[in-house]
Amino acid sequence: MKRILPLLALFVFLLTSCSYEPGVSEAFNKYRFKDGVVTISVPGWLVHLAANMGELEESEREILESIDKVKVIAVEDDHLNQKINLHEEFYSRISQNEDFEELMVVREEDQNVTIFGKMDDDVIKELLILVGGEDNALIYVKGEIRPELLNDKVDLTDPNRFLSFKH
Repeated sequence: MKRILPLLALFVFLLTSCSYEPGVSEAFNKYRFKDGVVTISVPGWLVHLAANMGELEESEREILESIDKVKVIAVEDDHLNQKINLHEEFYSRISQNEDFEELMVVREEDQNVTIFGKMDDDVIKELLILVGGEDNALIYVKGEIRPELLNDKVDLTDPNRFLSFKH
């Protein structure tokens, strides 16, 4: 019995922590072991722990406490960046999901960025930032984020940094 209980707890944890997000899961499955690609998955409990560390403003702490999961794919290898385009590869798959709504689109000659959101009531349940072209990245955030928290902290006017945080 002592051995079964920890195994059962581990199974329940794995079952509840696994989820399938169209486009996001495929991208992670395809690129997570490729050389030159950095993949990061951060569970909510670790994000919440980070919210209690360091000197953060209350609104920054609230944002971190409202996040349940973060996944990031970033292509770091310049040669690989020239060969792939995450935006072209996964845009149609993600946009076909009727739950996601395009919140912002930026099209440039050598870069495409689309921000998708899944809203429920007055909160953002899922946020997906898809970047392709000269740089390639996919950032997925799941939680219950109130949009007004982001309004005060996100600065879209800085041309040198995408979604740079105000200080």
